[in-house]
Amino acid sequence: MPSTVSDIDACTKRLEVAVPREEVAREMDRAFARLSGRVRIKGFRKGKVPRQILERYYGEEVQAEVINRVIGASYRQLLAERGMRPVGEPNVTDISMEKDAPELQYKATVEVIPSFELGEYKGLAATVKRRPVTGEAVEGQFKLLRQRAAHFHEVDRPAQAGDYVQFDIEAFEEGEPVPGTKGENQAMLLGEGENERALEEALAGMTAGGEREVDIRLPESAAPALAGKTLRFKVQLKGVKEPHLPELNEDFVRSLGRGFNTVAELEAQIRREMEGMEDASVRAQGMGELLRQLVEAHPFEIPPTLLKSEIDERVREVERRLAQETPGARLSASQADEIRERLRPEAEARVRELILVERIREREGIHAEAEDLDLQVRRLAARHGMDPEKLRRRMAVTGGLDSLVSNINYNKAVEWLYAQAKVEVKVEEPAATA
Repeated sequence: MPSTVSDIDACTKRLEVAVPREEVAREMDRAFARLSGRVRIKGFRKGKVPRQILERYYGEEVQAEVINRVIGASYRQLLAERGMRPVGEPNVTDISMEKDAPELQYKATVEVIPSFELGEYKGLAATVKRRPVTGEAVEGQFKLLRQRAAHFHEVDRPAQAGDYVQFDIEAFEEGEPVPGTKGENQAMLLGEGENERALEEALAGMTAGGEREVDIRLPESAAPALAGKTLRFKVQLKGVKEPHLPELNEDFVRSLGRGFNTVAELEAQIRREMEGMEDASVRAQGMGELLRQLVEAHPFEIPPTLLKSEIDERVREVERRLAQETPGARLSASQADEIRERLRPEAEARVRELILVERIREREGIHAEAEDLDLQVRRLAARHGMDPEKLRRRMAVTGGLDSLVSNINYNKAVEWLYAQAKVEVKVEEPAATA
């Protein structure tokens, strides 16, 4: 019986496979030979146990192992011959190998990466923005450094921008307190634009001991049960502290412990760091735009198993964040379902992106070199304070090396795409000052 592959849908195939009995017999011979060298049976020397004795004790176990191995090898070979790559393990049914039958037969359904025409991917165009590193931007960094070294003194006046305030806060919905929102002795630096604007506006102008209520719409990044909701927050201001910043001079520069002695030296380093950050931002924007274009240009079906795996991982990340923010809190089934639907579009785009990058990588022959892997292992070892070779051995056992190689392959392919692209960098005009 010839082996066949038929379509259930773009990502799911039905296999009907026949493996010649001789192949199964050869695998059985190898399996019993390996077994003979391992087992001890009374009355026989190790490695000299007759086949019929091994079959009596281990026949069913060995046959099951061999059939599983033969099925695994045969379905992969069948799909490879047709240019298909399986996703996960197949659902195998109807295994049959009668005593005198000429072949092992079975049926299976399996998900595959769908076939699609790879469109143009070299020389893609992207436009990205770059913020100029202005004198004002550098001054802003100096201010941050001074603020971190500031001394705060308690004051008896209304809070204003630049003050460090301490307060208690709790959210209410329809008059009832919302679990997980109560915070005592919270702290905030006003006027830096890094906090919820409505909350800052409520705190500004208050004096110690004062109370206010304010309605705040929570962002989508908030805990799943609260994301997007508008709640009423009750705030009680407990204290106001006024900042006293150190002078920007050589003594302050040396106190930072960064190896600089003059303001000019520190300014030059800050500029270098900010330029490096803008370089990284430009590159990240460009790569993101190129990948977005690739995904939009290739609307193929994606395997449900890969999509589910991606969504599951994103939901687990939400759960981890929730547990950090509110110990003991868990998502309800309805909350998890809602999050899954919300995350589906991003997950679909990510899976399609991974498939596309892998296809391009294979076509262009891009792959991780030994030195790439060595470098990444050394970096991981240094981060965790481990010996590199010990870490490599551990990762080889756990499958971590394969995962690391996949990451290197992906990153090298994306870097290659970026190098081939036509990326236009537009420098933004500095913001006008009053």
